[in-house]
This record gives sequence, structure tokens and C-alpha cells, in this order.
Amino acid sequence: MSGEQVSYSVDPLTATDPVPPEWVQKFKSLRLEALRLYPTSFLSTLGREEMFTNGEWSKRILHPKHHHLICHTPRLPATDTTLDEVITTQGWEGNDDWVGMCSLLGPFGQDQYGATPLLDRTALGSDQEETRWHMTALYVQPNHRCGDSVIAFHEAILTYLRIWTDERLETVDHAAGLGKPKRARVAFQLHGENDPLKGLYEAVAAKCVGWADGLLARRIAGMEDNPEDEPMGEVRLRVMERIIEC
Repeated sequence: MSGEQVSYSVDPLTATDPVPPEWVQKFKSLRLEALRLYPTSFLSTLGREEMFTNGEWSKRILHPKHHHLICHTPRLPATDTTLDEVITTQGWEGNDDWVGMCSLLGPFGQDQYGATPLLDRTALGSDQEETRWHMTALYVQPNHRCGDSVIAFHEAILTYLRIWTDERLETVDHAAGLGKPKRARVAFQLHGENDPLKGLYEAVAAKCVGWADGLLARRIAGMEDNPEDEPMGEVRLRVMERIIEC
């Protein structure tokens, strides 16, 4: 429509039981679209997930270990109104077009984060100094990857983790020598040789810290709950990491 512009925002999917049916359908449609268009970029398959019932999709949305973030397209009037003002005054009720999604798994304790000698990562801080997360299942619709939209998506995710960490960790008096500043650590997951995403993560200052195989990769991808008799193929992930100071 003339006189309008389209911008992007990313918000957590803070659903409660029962999940609104329209949210279930939007979440399901976006995920299945990702599996259909890019079958080699994800650890699951279209054939597996298109068999899920709406109840199973609702359970996925409500999973206590998974924080789902949705990229959506609020429309702004052609005035001086900013996107922040629109979000602040109107809130987000899931009614916009959903054009992207990802899942943040965590936060994890030191022993759960999956540190191994094979990963060239910065030394882990204590649980009082940092929170730790894995990000998986990133997807943005192809027609919404123009310009800075995907970078904006990632920066919003980093902001979410910074705010989450800042609100939950006690302030560390590093000026008095009692510890380090608070920070969030997030690992980005790439399935196999997913070089286009590798370049994207590098653009937001994430560095490659190694590869994860077997049980570690399954833990990172949130696949530990899958039955043993449900083959998912060889699991091998390139792991990139970003540390966000709060």
C-alpha cells in the first residue's frame, strides 16, 4: 500500500497454555516451509514434522527449555512515528506476518553447555558471571532477506539475551575487583558446510570455535529427547560463538 513502509521486529513467543490456534498455525507453517525449502540445513525432516498434531506443535512452543523468537513485519504509517514507538504503544500480539524464527536453548550451566577440548572457545565464566545459550533452527523467508533485515534479526536476538541476563544475574562489582562484568554467551549452530550462514554469523562478530559430533551435537540441537529408534541421520554441527557484554 502506498504511503507505508515495512520494517522488521523480533519478539519472544511468550505463549501460555492453551496456545492461540492462529499462533500454532503460523509457527507450524513457517517451520515446515523452512524444512521444505532447505532440507539439508536442518537436523529434522519435513516428512517427520508434517506428521505432528497441533497438540505436538503447542508442546513445542511451550517447551520450558526453548525460547522461540519470531521475526515479524509491523507496518508503520508514513509519519515520524518510529518502530520502537509502535511496539511500545501497541505491544506485539502475534497478529503481524511472521517471516522468520529461531530457537534459543538455555540458559545452561557450565556442565551442560558442552565445553570440550576440541572447541576453541573463550574460557567459560562462572554461573554468576554469565548465562549460556545455544541458538538453533534459524529461518528467514527468502523474500525478507534483503538489505539489513537478517542482520537486524540477529542484533535483536543479542539484545534479548543481554536484557535477559542483565535482569537475572546479580550485579558484579568488577570495579572493586570482585569479579567480571555480566555477559551472555551464545553459540550459533550450522548444519554441515552451511557457508552462507557462516558468513552471516561472522557479520555479527561470531567466531567459529570448532565442530560438534554425536551426543554433544544432539544436546546442542535440543535432540536429546528424541527416541533412540527415531533416526535423524549423522549429526555434525559447526559451532560459532558470540559473547555479549551486559
